[in-house]
Amino acid sequence: MRMVLSGETGKKMVQRVISLIFILVICFTGVILGNERSRAQLPNEISTEILEIAQVFQEKKINIREWKLYGRNDVYKIRDLVGFQKEVNGLKQKMGHLNWTVEVEEDQWKAIGTHYNDSLKQEESLQLITTHINSAPTSYLLYEVTGYGWENTSAMEILKDFHSNLTNISQENIEIFSCMTGDFSDKIEDGLQNTTNILLDAFSASVIEELNEDTFVSVSAYTELWNNVLPTHHGKMNLQIGLRKQGLGDKTTVIVGTPIITVEY
Repeated sequence: MRMVLSGETGKKMVQRVISLIFILVICFTGVILGNERSRAQLPNEISTEILEIAQVFQEKKINIREWKLYGRNDVYKIRDLVGFQKEVNGLKQKMGHLNWTVEVEEDQWKAIGTHYNDSLKQEESLQLITTHINSAPTSYLLYEVTGYGWENTSAMEILKDFHSNLTNISQENIEIFSCMTGDFSDKIEDGLQNTTNILLDAFSASVIEELNEDTFVSVSAYTELWNNVLPTHHGKMNLQIGLRKQGLGDKTTVIVGTPIITVEY
């Protein structure tokens, strides 16, 4: 059976089809943009790294004592003390919950904001440091967050705040480092080297450089799990592992950092 439409009816039908297609295109575009926004709002790669380190520590029965996240960024717009003070005032407005101290010395200007969150057991600090040698100022920002122990809910909240504050502090690319410290009872007969190999295997990492002593092991390695890398004379690296045994029967300290360890051990 063939249906014949009048001119006016045909025009209305075509307009409805066009309108429907237009609506579908808008909805489809909205879904795509919504997905892109969701990806943009995901924590950046350092969150994945610190979570993966924590997971390895837990799987290998290593007690997590503390963990740190660092964000570092060079600041090029400071040319004099007025510019430094202006930058400090801007940071005070952005990070008003921090308690600030400012030190102005002959060869260095330093502003430090600190805060301790008792409910999350979290320390937080933001430093703006300008050194001026031969009248050529060099400035950088260092944002640091320290957590103690590991509880998933509070750790995720700390991570969320860390990324939010980084975005608030600077819209430029910020170098991010992470580091975790733990310990375990020294009951492994095979020694530190075997423990190091177990950790390297857990991170699917290959050794780049290594220092091995009776009570101390330090390894620089590379894993394809993470994209943040540093070049070395022996190849690129993005993982460091350090183990130190205090004495016979004592606990062994384990530190894992990416791309490098940022604490003394």
